[in-house]
Amino acid sequence: MLHTTSLSCRYCSQNDLAKNGKTSKGVQRWQCNRCKKYFQLAYKYIARKQGIKEKIIEQTLNSSGVRDTGRVLGIIKDTVTSVLKKTQKANPYFLTTEEKSKIQNLEIEIKCTSEMDEFWSYVQNKTNQRWTWYAIDKKSGCILAWHNGKRQDKDFLVLWELLKPFNIERYYTDDWGSYSKYIPSHQHQISKDETWKIERKNLNFRTHIKRLNRKTICFSKNETIHDNVIGLYI
Repeated sequence: MLHTTSLSCRYCSQNDLAKNGKTSKGVQRWQCNRCKKYFQLAYKYIARKQGIKEKIIEQTLNSSGVRDTGRVLGIIKDTVTSVLKKTQKANPYFLTTEEKSKIQNLEIEIKCTSEMDEFWSYVQNKTNQRWTWYAIDKKSGCILAWHNGKRQDKDFLVLWELLKPFNIERYYTDDWGSYSKYIPSHQHQISKDETWKIERKNLNFRTHIKRLNRKTICFSKNETIHDNVIGLYI
């Protein structure tokens, strides 16, 4: 009995393939004539197998550090950090100018109220603090926008620009000076009672992302990875 196997491109799912030699280990390489990409049906190195990138991200967002993820998946830590560095598009801080202009040109008619807050972590050492500014819709708890940077006015203004497309009629914050300096007084209220939802979300961040835990030996060593992990979680 004759058995045949249908091959298709792992990138575009087309079956217009051509052989493209073999690797040094004797594994057949293929090239797709449609998307022009190369691939193999089998890989010796685990990190090249399908689904590994998704597992790296999944473990990172479930309180696993870089070395934890490497040990569980059987890959080196450099591969884990490489994957996390390539996820910049998850954070609006890395959007292109064209993408930002599209967001700012949106006209959202639904009025909402917002809670705003900021929490800190650090990269390399505690003198290099990294603050995450963000705002949530008070009713649904959905995160509207966020920004990672320092605890300075200029970083608050980045978040403020990202919130402009939303029709927010009331802002609830703590008493940090940047809020009262730039938010119109008739829209702003300083209140601990009205910011409990975002304070609870801060706890979620620190519980689910290991590098944000207050008492741990796991911390970020690269600002890009730090920002991208937070962006992926959001």
